[in-house]
Amino acid sequence: MNHYFKPGSYGRKRLVSLYIRGVSLEFITYTSLFSGSEVDLGSKLLLEYISIPVDGVVLDIGCGYGVIGIAIAKLNPRLKIYMVDINPLAVKIAKYNAKLNGVENRVIVLKGDSYEPVENMFFDAIYSNPPLSAGKNVVEKIVIEARNHLKPNGFAQFVLARGGEYIIDKARKNYSYVEHVSRKGYILITVKP
Repeated sequence: MNHYFKPGSYGRKRLVSLYIRGVSLEFITYTSLFSGSEVDLGSKLLLEYISIPVDGVVLDIGCGYGVIGIAIAKLNPRLKIYMVDINPLAVKIAKYNAKLNGVENRVIVLKGDSYEPVENMFFDAIYSNPPLSAGKNVVEKIVIEARNHLKPNGFAQFVLARGGEYIIDKARKNYSYVEHVSRKGYILITVKP
C-alpha cells in the first residue's frame, strides 16, 4: 500500500466539520490527505448506517485523518478504538484530531500497512473506507483479512465507491454472512465470520 500516498508537500491546512447522529466533530486536515478539503460522502454514509458494539474494542483500518474512528469514539464512550494508516502525516493528524475531539484516552493511532500493526489482535468490529485508488489488491486485502482479526461474534463494515462491486462475491466466499446495500453511488457491506 506504499504507493497510496506520496511523501512531500502537505498542501493547505484545513479545518473540516462533521455533524453525525447528533454529535459535532471538527478535524484538522491537509489537502494532500484523502478527502482533505471536506469529509467524503463515503465516510459520511458509513457513519450514518454504522452498527456500533455496546462495548469492546474496534478498529478503523486506513483511518486517514481519523473521521470514522473518532466519530465512533464520540458516539460510544464505552469503546476503545484502534486506528491504522500507512501515511505518517495521516497518523500524526489523526492523533491530533483525537485530542481535538476529546477522545485521545480511548483512541490509539498506529502507523503501518493494513493489519500489520494489529496482527495478533481481535476486534468486536472493524470499519474501513478502503482506498480504491490504491488498487483492487489493497481493497481486497482490507476486506478479506478482516476475518482474521474479528472476534467470533464480531463484524466488519466497509463502504466502497462505484467500482467496488466485485468485492461482494469475494466476501461471500470468505464470510458466513454478507449484507450489502447501495446508497448514493456507494456500496455499504457488512460481514460476519
